[in-house]
Amino acid sequence: MLNCRLLVPAAVLACLATPVMAQEMAPHRAVYEVGAIENGKPSDGTRGTYAYELKQTCDGYVIYQRLRLEASGQRSAVVSEQQTQMTESKDGRRLTFEHRSVAGGKQTSLIKGDAVMSDDGTGQARFTDPEGQTVALPKGTLFPVAIARATIRAARAGENSFDALFFFGDKVKPPQQVNAVIGRVPKRLADVKIPDGGEEMVDGRTRIYYRAGFFDAESKGQGEPAFEMSSVTLDNGIELYGTHEQGEGGIEYRITRLEPIPKPECGK
Repeated sequence: MLNCRLLVPAAVLACLATPVMAQEMAPHRAVYEVGAIENGKPSDGTRGTYAYELKQTCDGYVIYQRLRLEASGQRSAVVSEQQTQMTESKDGRRLTFEHRSVAGGKQTSLIKGDAVMSDDGTGQARFTDPEGQTVALPKGTLFPVAIARATIRAARAGENSFDALFFFGDKVKPPQQVNAVIGRVPKRLADVKIPDGGEEMVDGRTRIYYRAGFFDAESKGQGEPAFEMSSVTLDNGIELYGTHEQGEGGIEYRITRLEPIPKPECGK
């Protein structure tokens, strides 16, 4: 899920009542081709690549993301990058995060910190950059891997929508309200090409399509979302296609490379 910011009525409560490790997430490395869209349709302009890696450890998951974009400038292409590294515990209660933005080869922003959910269901995010900042996390807040699991479990259960609170840590702001709709995979995306060598990770897997709106806390889920995204994701957590849209513009990305990452040998 890109900026995989990638999601509580009864549907989600039912999902979260199951064991947190019940949903399999396949460790993998993927690369995507990125292009610009306008009003939901491909357009000229921005191009780039998106690299995603999900590693499984004995304690949880490590996520690496790198989005590189080239936009047409007056004299030459303007290159920007977003780099993210996160570690999330198996129980979904602890997250460490580092988000870095680079433009023209120079760092333009850096956000670092960790977030912990306590036994009573609430939590707190503590930022080390900018230093000394904290954000309260209400009950029900989900981190990236936890929200991906909840999305897949809801789809498997036949649910067609749900709401949740989502914290990614890229801004010193409270969790966003996410409204997600799960539906049939659109015909134009039903046959997204699988990269050579990745067939074993895809064969026999169900494709899940969802579209979600992300609302800042002050909007309380009303009005226009801060941004929207859509995704075609397999039921083992591998994303094949996605969009990230703000207003009339945005980007779409399609998978071009996929390879498995070995699972760790734990308990020995």
